[in-house]
Amino acid sequence: MADLTRETRLRQVITVNRWLFLAVILGMVAVYLSLQYVAQAAHRTEAGHVTVATVPVVVAAGPIGAFTPLVPQDVVVKAFPQNLAPPHALSSLSGISGAWTTTAVAPGIPISQSNLFFPKTSDVLASRIAPQDLAVDVPLSSANAIDGLVAPGDHITLFTTIPGSGTTSVVEDFMNNIPVLGVNGLLTPSTTSTIGQGVTLILALPASRIPALLYAEQQGKLVAALDPPHSSASVPAPYTTQMYLRPVP
Repeated sequence: MADLTRETRLRQVITVNRWLFLAVILGMVAVYLSLQYVAQAAHRTEAGHVTVATVPVVVAAGPIGAFTPLVPQDVVVKAFPQNLAPPHALSSLSGISGAWTTTAVAPGIPISQSNLFFPKTSDVLASRIAPQDLAVDVPLSSANAIDGLVAPGDHITLFTTIPGSGTTSVVEDFMNNIPVLGVNGLLTPSTTSTIGQGVTLILALPASRIPALLYAEQQGKLVAALDPPHSSASVPAPYTTQMYLRPVP
């Protein structure tokens, strides 16, 4: 009789609390499924994570002017993804001792051998000329050379006058973004004032452009305009001697 009573009570407990037992079981199933999902997500994340190889690259720590001596404070070594590192960029500071810059370098830009020259071990002017260029002298009056204030490292635009029939002529954008290698035989900015003085500019030009420049000098005056830093001006179509010989209407 006692056993029957216990069985009856147990049945009553189960009947009364059946929804509670069901909720506990469902909660345990939910926790188990959640743990399984988290474990699988972590596994997928770990499997999809790929370590990108990096290499050291020397970059400009701040703006660096053209034709200036490079000091360790001017540069810093940063890690670049291997597939994004410039092929000729320096990888350590050991190669910059005694180096000068050939062009202005903006902050964060990688430093390569083409940005540097070593005046103690090579001819200074020749090392500043790009492989496809030649250096040529262009004498200008102060009125035609920004009052004589052009300095080595600047870039200039040259304007020329195309003669026409009779008194007709036209001034044209002749060449632009031309590197100035030197001024009056100096490869660094002069320590004395050149205001109001005529100057002789040493320019770097492709060999194919020099005949047109020399012919333009023979035909009339050239006027220089100073380009802004890091100019990206497009190069105008080159003028030829035939254009000078064909009068402007």
